[in-house]
Amino acid sequence: MKYTTILFDADGTLFDYDKAEALALETALAKYGLPMPPETHLLYRKINQSKWELFEQGAISKIDLQVSRFEGLFSELGLSGIKADKFNADYLDRLAEGAQLTEYAYEVCAELAKTKRLAIITNGVAKVQFGRIKKSLIKKFITDVFVSEDIGFSKPDARYFDYVFKTLGLRDKSLVLVVGDSLTSDIQGGANYGLDTCYFNPSNKQNSYSVSPTYEIISLTELLRL
Repeated sequence: MKYTTILFDADGTLFDYDKAEALALETALAKYGLPMPPETHLLYRKINQSKWELFEQGAISKIDLQVSRFEGLFSELGLSGIKADKFNADYLDRLAEGAQLTEYAYEVCAELAKTKRLAIITNGVAKVQFGRIKKSLIKKFITDVFVSEDIGFSKPDARYFDYVFKTLGLRDKSLVLVVGDSLTSDIQGGANYGLDTCYFNPSNKQNSYSVSPTYEIISLTELLRL
């Protein structure tokens, strides 16, 4: 591999966000005496995804995203009397405990870290991301963590990548690879910045966007063969 620095997305790439999300939502709902049937989780994921897309477009703030997703969920479920901001705080506390990794994330990071610098680039909530990374088995392989909330800009904004490059002292874009599961955030952001990108697509989802990644993989182990 010609790349000397690999910028990994966190959720859905190195961390199994689906498992962490499901457990956090279930335990947060249980605190309020509410069950979580599969349809509730699916509804939340749909609402949450739509809010994150708005955030990536700069249409809403991160705090508005966090609160409005639960306002939308409770409205759809016909629930009243639950404060969305308080529920969001409970949910994030539980989400910060979720350090489950995606398949082969540990093995791949362990191998790549022998010769590459590995950093995490994420738009996630700062206290959640740092909490999860601190508890994770891969923290010893990660040299730097860049959270948009701390930087002031989010992927795919070029200013986010400006900050990453300046902090890491990077100059040669041809030696940096972005790896992520989001076409609109990771891949679009990396491509716009002139970086090679690797789309992690374990579910083999169809690419309905105009952006084309440099590589596409269904298993993280494929990174070792690039």
